[in-house]
Amino acid sequence: MDEQQVAHLKDAKWTAPKAPEIPPGAMASPIAADPAPGGSIGYAKFPPGYAFPMHWHSATEFTSVVSGTLKFTVDGKAYDLQPGGYIVIPAKAHHKVTCTPAAECILLTRRGGPTDYNWVK
Repeated sequence: MDEQQVAHLKDAKWTAPKAPEIPPGAMASPIAADPAPGGSIGYAKFPPGYAFPMHWHSATEFTSVVSGTLKFTVDGKAYDLQPGGYIVIPAKAHHKVTCTPAAECILLTRRGGPTDYNWVK
């Protein structure tokens, strides 16, 4: 997408993700898509204590924490991120994320390619 765009969290339209393997409770609000590489930008929202299971993507993921405190585990290494925190998760890196029980968590994520979920059993 090469056009100017402005997004505000207060205007987000939240819906449940379409992938049936994603545990109930997660919500998503797409912002934009880039048809050429198939990348996307959007918000994700997790309730307190929510755990998003281990998975990987074909493209690199770039995520900023908007609210809440999250624990990202990427290829076995844990990172605690708070609002303003930023993480780059390389393509094919196994990762999971848990929202701490203290408050709801909101993320802003950009993917460099299609949003595929490859679940790690």
